Amino acid sequence: MRFWGALLSAMLLLTIGSLWVYSSYENHVSSAGPFFLPPVEREGNVTEITEITLHTPTSSLVEASCDGNGVVEVYDVITGEMVDNHTVSGHARYQFVLPHEGDYLVINNGTAKLTCSFRFIKNYPTKAVQNALYISGSAFALLLALVVWRWSK
Repeated sequence: MRFWGALLSAMLLLTIGSLWVYSSYENHVSSAGPFFLPPVEREGNVTEITEITLHTPTSSLVEASCDGNGVVEVYDVITGEMVDNHTVSGHARYQFVLPHEGDYLVINNGTAKLTCSFRFIKNYPTKAVQNALYISGSAFALLLALVVWRWSK
């Protein structure tokens, strides 16, 4: 019984420690840019795209600051899905979420030039990691309570 109590206590503390690691990383601010984004050029069957790649180690809230005229599009490299799309006319400052860790492509799908900077202002564990931490922490807490209850009899 003592072994199980110690094991479950250790697992519960490990889960709580994992949450603490993410909370200490949450406000770690980093940035990328400024980047020059010329517009997508199309001539006949040829399309020339200048792209930049952003990498995030976790789900992130990003603040974009762009100058110029164009359409900033952000795509997930793995799925190819569009994550964000903003039209910029003059100057624009806006926020968007990168939903998981990985690489993202940023292009200017407009007709004029853009210059953009990106600040990663909040970092979060992905939804899958959050669910795993919450479920495992709850399970360890319940099992520990059961062991302590049985132990006290």
